[in-house]
Amino acid sequence: MNSVWCRSIFMTLFLFLVASISFAASVAAADYYIDVTNGSDTNNGTTNGTAWKTLSKVNGTTFAPGDTIYFKRGQTWSGRLWPKGSGTNVAPIKVDTYGSGNMPIINGNGQESAVYLYNQEYWEIRNLEITNDNGTSSRRMGIYVVNQDAGTMDHIYIIGNNVHDVYGDNVKDASGSSGIKVRTIAGSVDSNFNDVRIDGNTVGPRVDRTGIDVNSDYWCRPDSGCTGEYNWYPSTNVVIENNYVSDVGGDGIVPMATQGAIVQYNTVNGFNMRSGTVNAGIWAWNADHTIIQNNEAFNGNTTLDGQGFDIDYAQTGTIVQYNYSHDNDGGFILICQPGGAKNDGGVVRYNISQNDGTRVFQLAGPTTNTMVYNNTIYSPPGSTTYPIYVNSWDGYTKSVSFYNNIWYLAGAGSWQGLSNIQALNFKYNIIFGVHTSGEPADPNKMTSNPGLAYPGSGVNRTSVEGYKLLQNSPASGTGMVINNNGGRDYWGNLVSASNAPNRGAYNGTGVAVSTAIHVQNITMGLQTAQGQTRATATVLIVDGNGNPVANVTVNGQWSGKTSDSDSGVTGSDGKVTLQSNQVQNKNSSGTYTLTINNVTHGTLTYESSANTENSDSITK
Repeated sequence: MNSVWCRSIFMTLFLFLVASISFAASVAAADYYIDVTNGSDTNNGTTNGTAWKTLSKVNGTTFAPGDTIYFKRGQTWSGRLWPKGSGTNVAPIKVDTYGSGNMPIINGNGQESAVYLYNQEYWEIRNLEITNDNGTSSRRMGIYVVNQDAGTMDHIYIIGNNVHDVYGDNVKDASGSSGIKVRTIAGSVDSNFNDVRIDGNTVGPRVDRTGIDVNSDYWCRPDSGCTGEYNWYPSTNVVIENNYVSDVGGDGIVPMATQGAIVQYNTVNGFNMRSGTVNAGIWAWNADHTIIQNNEAFNGNTTLDGQGFDIDYAQTGTIVQYNYSHDNDGGFILICQPGGAKNDGGVVRYNISQNDGTRVFQLAGPTTNTMVYNNTIYSPPGSTTYPIYVNSWDGYTKSVSFYNNIWYLAGAGSWQGLSNIQALNFKYNIIFGVHTSGEPADPNKMTSNPGLAYPGSGVNRTSVEGYKLLQNSPASGTGMVINNNGGRDYWGNLVSASNAPNRGAYNGTGVAVSTAIHVQNITMGLQTAQGQTRATATVLIVDGNGNPVANVTVNGQWSGKTSDSDSGVTGSDGKVTLQSNQVQNKNSSGTYTLTINNVTHGTLTYESSANTENSDSITK
């Protein structure tokens, strides 16, 4: 009884202590307001009516746990934001916004970074617009967080910011320019980060050289080919998600020197645009057990790598799954290592590649135990892309397995270098369409049409219904059971641990062949040029499975400010833009309305009753 009573008293005291600490933190916390127009640095800053004015005032203040620094929307500050202090695990310090209008702008104007934290933890940077361009290229960041000799720094959250026009140089090294960089600099104390979240940011356009990266000088270990003193101290609990990265000079998103990082639900549109060196869309380096999933990477520029994704060297157990790669000059994915380093146990599964160039899969160097299964690949007519390209980097691939994949090759180059792989397992794959030299043997190969619903019709990561299987597809239920298969396919359908799966990225039941089409969406716009205005309407046509449909003639009638008709034919994305007649600007105010008159296709039937909208309007 006494021991129970003692435990009860101890627990009560413990909870009281925790509550007291939390209460004390909340009491001590303060809100600070920054208003460049109406503020004054002689104010106390603690209300929007007594706001501070300058970055200098903020930078000269050491903030306490739980404080929040609010910048007024619709205003701009020039220079570097570097507030001081650290929060705690129950009371982080936050930077955020107040008021209405556009995000507040921090223009670094050529500083090393526009927003900076040094040896500070428990910070959250939210909802700022950040630029850093003075017309001259140099090493430069948008948001830059540094740990040097501070041990483990916790809780760095960078959320909902808009980082663009960071005119950095394109030198590729750990200290190179980035839109958002979280970096550990080597010193006398082994250091790293824990609990890093980079979420919901827009990075680009015109950011050089990397969009988002987490890296460290503590990188030396045998896996990276380093023969010096072991000093790999990876950052942990790193999550990079929901970001949109575009028009970056070099790499898109790169976690380096991390353990168990998660990179998910990001879009990288346009990478390797200006650097002139090797870069990829989303990849990791010197990082173990990274999960790269549910991302989209496209418009990779040049074949200096140029792949949407990459499992690079100094990695164990990287998983690349549920991603959509398309229209990248360099291909879908690179799997590589030099001799003397390590790349072991990588997994590439349930991904879709459409219209990727040069080489879909590139295997470079003596990598080991890579598993590539249940991916769906589409190469369009006229393509000369290598389905698999194997080359030496101090040796060739030691062991790799390809199972249950679908290659839908309307066009293709040859299969290059597979005979150089020491141990190649190639089973239960479908290769349909063009058959070229070097195609590997497969005791369970199919070459018949896999019955994809609408190959080549992918639009974005969530609009790839054309890669589902039709009813009676030969790929349904004919695959090979894979151990530890992840449990679900690209669309979230369950994948059994014991029953034969489908081949390809889709493991659901076959979908019905759709013979009907309808209007899915109408997007209105206005164009003004040479003193005249016209309205535009972009019409999306899809089939019953939601796939965009090409070669559909759309007729529409304009009313309101104009009374005329227009027609056009949809492209491969299922879209066509109709235009009204032009109106002189002085008479152009009013409403423009487009109504769909008719939709026709050579073999498919138009079901107007299924239209999500039959007309739309825009007012000038």
